[in-house]
Amino acid sequence: MPDPGIPLARAAAPTVVLFFGSLALWVFATWLVLGTGTTPWLTIPLHATVTFTMFTVLHEATHHAAGRWTWVNELFGRLSLPFVASYVSFGAIRYIHIEHHRNTNEDIGTDPDAWTSHGPWWQLPYRWLTIDAWYVRFYVPRMRRRPRLEVGETTVMVALSLAVAAGAIATGHLWQLAVIYLIPQRIGLAVLAWWFDWLPHHGLPETAARNRFRATRIRVGAEWLLTPVMLYQNYHLVHHLHPAIPFYRYVRAWRRNQEAYLDREVPIRTAWGRELTASEYRAWRWLTDSFAGKPVAAPRFHQLVVSEVRPLTADSVSITFDVPAELREEFRFLPGQHLTLRRFADGAEVRRTYSICASARSDLLRIAVKRIGDFSRHLTDELEAGDVLEVLPPAGRFTLAPVAGNAKHYVGVVAGSGITPVISMLSTALAVEEDSRFTLLYGNRSVASTMFADELAMLARQFEGRLRIIHFHTGERGEFRPGSGFEEQVHGRIGTGRLATFLGGVDAWYLCGPQALVDDTRAFLHRHRAGAVHFELFRTEPGETTVDGVAATITATVNGRLVTAESTGRESALESLLSAGVDAPYACMGGACGTCRAKVVRGTGEMELNYALDPGEVAAGYVLTCQTRPTSTRFDLDYDA
Repeated sequence: MPDPGIPLARAAAPTVVLFFGSLALWVFATWLVLGTGTTPWLTIPLHATVTFTMFTVLHEATHHAAGRWTWVNELFGRLSLPFVASYVSFGAIRYIHIEHHRNTNEDIGTDPDAWTSHGPWWQLPYRWLTIDAWYVRFYVPRMRRRPRLEVGETTVMVALSLAVAAGAIATGHLWQLAVIYLIPQRIGLAVLAWWFDWLPHHGLPETAARNRFRATRIRVGAEWLLTPVMLYQNYHLVHHLHPAIPFYRYVRAWRRNQEAYLDREVPIRTAWGRELTASEYRAWRWLTDSFAGKPVAAPRFHQLVVSEVRPLTADSVSITFDVPAELREEFRFLPGQHLTLRRFADGAEVRRTYSICASARSDLLRIAVKRIGDFSRHLTDELEAGDVLEVLPPAGRFTLAPVAGNAKHYVGVVAGSGITPVISMLSTALAVEEDSRFTLLYGNRSVASTMFADELAMLARQFEGRLRIIHFHTGERGEFRPGSGFEEQVHGRIGTGRLATFLGGVDAWYLCGPQALVDDTRAFLHRHRAGAVHFELFRTEPGETTVDGVAATITATVNGRLVTAESTGRESALESLLSAGVDAPYACMGGACGTCRAKVVRGTGEMELNYALDPGEVAAGYVLTCQTRPTSTRFDLDYDA
């Protein structure tokens, strides 16, 4: 279970304030109806609101989330209870509610809140209105097994409630009791059953016993309204995963562990009821950016000092950067992300991306570069410690977000410099997930051309069998000296025969290397339905242009500015913008890194290659502008979306 990292105060101030604010509202609404003769059409909604808000206080106390002090929870639990259900004890409510958490989505006789979802649709309003009656039906047969003090307190509360009702009837104040309490409480309970039970749980086949991550959903969109009105219960999933977190911290917990939750494919719906997959949610979140309430600031290049340049092989080096304290947060990364470097040669700007090849748990920011082209030749042959490079903060979605407590089997299939993102993944995942293991299939020409050979051998020894490395060498048979008993050598290429031995027990595959290796491996794994497959290409194979564009006016939003360029239709949208002097984001220019991603807001375009966007993003209107040619005379893009 991801650590939410949220401490609990001795007394949760927002919960205490909510109690006294609700009490004040109840007094005010009661004064209106009794003291001023205000119409019940106004006061009943106010009293019903009190039922809802007081239930939140009661709910917090039930989970010991009203504060670390036990007496705070016991006190405010009992003080808030009469405004919700005066005819039961705090202990009984706590027992019934915890049974719901233990048995979420089980049958109606085991999960008391299942009453709100069972039966035909036309019965649902009746079931929401009678949720407390079902609680009585659930609790009474179990009273004999409950503690005597709890049963005694429940008996006292029932007797007091009956006495108040009898007194109101005897004195002719039944109508006032109904207006102040009975009618508003019934409305409030119905809303609670709808929002707390039906919305987050209905239609989900998983139970808490089988999969806690998929037994409750979140509801996203219109959060400026839903979050305060529902008192954060649109993030009810977070509550079921971390019941002791105060309600006002649900969103923070979600943000802190969002990738870990999405990796478990948690149920997500929009405010209007549309189901979202994890990839669709990511695309949606990029589009709306509801948490921040403003467009995401575009990343900018920073000048970083090179602290070390170390040879790895005859044609590759590792480069380590010195990151100043004020930039450390901006340069934190997920395993698998990359850095984009920029330099100017002969008056032209050149950018290249290089994967970060260090554990995300370390303070090290390091990339590896293989000599391919002029940019990398400068880095491998001319760069020295003390030099300064222009670097964008980490980016990329070819990532592995480890979760403490996982027990998974990952397999990496890489060749050559494809090891660079995967060495970060395996070193981080095995350190965080102490019960997980990683198998690395690593292709090279020879022992001498193997990047990070010594470091991989050290990691294999460090993790004592949880890291298994199979080296595939296609060149001459040289002497192979494994650094541990967890490495082996195979002569030849990475083939499907070796992949077939892992089909039955792999949770996720991570592929990085030449296009032919990645494409062939993906096709093989897809045919055998081998589980989650993640991949990244450093270079794509050039081919003939298959997209016929049209002459168009391209308008783009870049870093909050609106810019325009003309396109002949023969070049990509990105090339047109760069020719017009626009500082549009880009890196690989081959459809592999995703840096040039933008949303089409008007017009149409067609992508030639796409190795970076998932189907949900494409469906949401995103394109790789380095691979897209306009097919309409007007083509509007938004890089900030």
